[in-house]
Amino acid sequence: MDWITIRFEDDLGTRIERAATLAGLPIGAFIRDRLDEAVRPLEGSFGYKGPRKPHALQAYLAHDFAYATSWTDLQETLRAKGYELAERGGGLILQTVEGDRLCKASELGHPYSALMKRFGTPFPDHAHHHLVTRYLAQKPLPF
Repeated sequence: MDWITIRFEDDLGTRIERAATLAGLPIGAFIRDRLDEAVRPLEGSFGYKGPRKPHALQAYLAHDFAYATSWTDLQETLRAKGYELAERGGGLILQTVEGDRLCKASELGHPYSALMKRFGTPFPDHAHHHLVTRYLAQKPLPF
């Protein structure tokens, strides 16, 4: 364990001390617990509070979509953040791992057709097989 010294303004130090006392914890343990909660990886646990609006999700997940090399890679990366893709109609939606629908993948700038062309294969177990011949017969997009 590393030791550090933190200087707070008087008011903040008093409030932290009061909160730690109410929680029944020493100040150090109280601060460690709060920091642990703040930096814990987003894992889609119950009550997940990550981005939920399309514009925020688009920015938050841009790297994941940009660097995914396959459907499996993309799904694993998204699940690590508490999200997953799911089939809906002729396309895909983004939802939390608990199943709460957030938006269409196309609203994030990643329509199913473009992802299918990019990965060279349809989304696993997608029911609309006619889309495979329609989109995979076209030239792949240059990424």
